[in-house]
Amino acid sequence: MKKKFDLASLMRSKMTWAVIAELLILLVCFFVRPDFFKISYQPSTGMLYGNIIDIINRSSEITIIAMGMTLVIALGGTDLSVGALVAVSGAIALKFLRWDVTEYPTPGDYTVCNFLLVLIVPLVVCTVMGLFNGFLIAKGDMQPIIATLILMVCGRGIAQILTNGKQFTTGYSPFRVIGQGSFLFLPTPIVITIVVVAAVSIFVRKTAFGTFVESVGINRSASRLSGINAQMIIFIVFALTGLLSGISGLIYSSRIMSNDSNNAGLNYEMDAILAVVIGGTSMTGGKFSLAGTVVGSIIIRTIVTLVYYFGIVSEATMAFKAVIIAVVIVLQSEPVREYFAKKTKARALAKGGALK
Repeated sequence: MKKKFDLASLMRSKMTWAVIAELLILLVCFFVRPDFFKISYQPSTGMLYGNIIDIINRSSEITIIAMGMTLVIALGGTDLSVGALVAVSGAIALKFLRWDVTEYPTPGDYTVCNFLLVLIVPLVVCTVMGLFNGFLIAKGDMQPIIATLILMVCGRGIAQILTNGKQFTTGYSPFRVIGQGSFLFLPTPIVITIVVVAAVSIFVRKTAFGTFVESVGINRSASRLSGINAQMIIFIVFALTGLLSGISGLIYSSRIMSNDSNNAGLNYEMDAILAVVIGGTSMTGGKFSLAGTVVGSIIIRTIVTLVYYFGIVSEATMAFKAVIIAVVIVLQSEPVREYFAKKTKARALAKGGALK
């Protein structure tokens, strides 16, 4: 028998309200700028342009990091080191491209080291740093917020040490492609994000790993008694988050063709946590939604775009962003969702179409 569509249950979903919030913000953007949804093609770059494309493109770094943060929060923790790892990744990449600015003083379309090392070494280092976080939590039994605070504090210092406190710039074309190139008419960061989201989704949903993460997040001791290696799950989740932070760092440094250890990844941890929460994953751990996280990340970037359209001064940007996010979270709150679910069900009953 075909299952009847349950609108009341749909209205109880945080994911539903995240989508509604995004649509409302886009609607406001449309009223402010009627040409908001216009998309054009630029033959010289072979790329599509437009506000929607730009929102998805500019949200790439946060979306990629938030994939790992979703799993961390599903475990009942948070990772405050992701922003610092973005800085470390960019610093290593630019160090390998330029190596020593006294020996190679002029940036240009060249790389000192093999380009594979430019890509692989930052990712390996960030993965190892993620494993370090996992070790402190799994073996040291430290609270995640405390364990990851260590790298959050010292990570940017490590990035500064790696580059001797200098800001390297480069003009190497293959590296530019990561953050500024295009593939199939889309900016490369969007393509990378699609691949990452698809890979993580397949890994956690098409295997038992996602269930293990939820089990450990709900009750770590009980999951251990049921035969799940909780420590290994923690190791894998934090290593994966480190790897994703490294990928985000390569995109960021490629966008500006430089390493900026002071500003690279700044506040990314907060935006990633917000994206996860807005997407419907509970901070207490357990069930999580990767699709909701993607929506949450796009909401955050759409808010920034809306701020630009309203011409709000930079000093007030964070306050305006906080107000909108607060409204979105209130819309997702249990009382509001239950209220609209009950109203929907009552309306259906009044029409003689009781929901089952």
